[in-house]
Amino acid sequence: MVPSGIEWLSDLVRLEITLWNRIDERLRAEHGQPLAFFWPLYVVGHSADESLRIGEIAGTLGITVGGASKIVDRLARAGFLRRAPDATDRRASRVVLTDAGRSFLAAASQTYEAEMTTLLDATLSPAQQREMQRLFRQLLDTLDSGTPA
Repeated sequence: MVPSGIEWLSDLVRLEITLWNRIDERLRAEHGQPLAFFWPLYVVGHSADESLRIGEIAGTLGITVGGASKIVDRLARAGFLRRAPDATDRRASRVVLTDAGRSFLAAASQTYEAEMTTLLDATLSPAQQREMQRLFRQLLDTLDSGTPA
């Protein structure tokens, strides 16, 4: 029997919250920083030239430009990011990782991966994990393209 859309989304949201909380707890315990700090650093650190505009960060994270600006300001105060002039637009700035941000991102990425491995391997085989990710990406690609499945 196919679950209802309400059940399906409810399970997915509960899963996301549970995973978020477990990873957040481990990052705070091992690195003293929340998962909310990890994602903007990850996005900037994995961009083509390790620099993005605030709007690009907002778009990638699915948050408002104001929200992205606030988290970037918090990360800058923590010493993980800095704003740099944009070579192509003197009115704009780009957000770049500092050495401390790069170090935190490297260490936190290992912790994040270790926790996800622990959580996933306890329940799903490697083949099931690959299939689950394939299905998620298929659904996301379809929804992002605006075409029906």
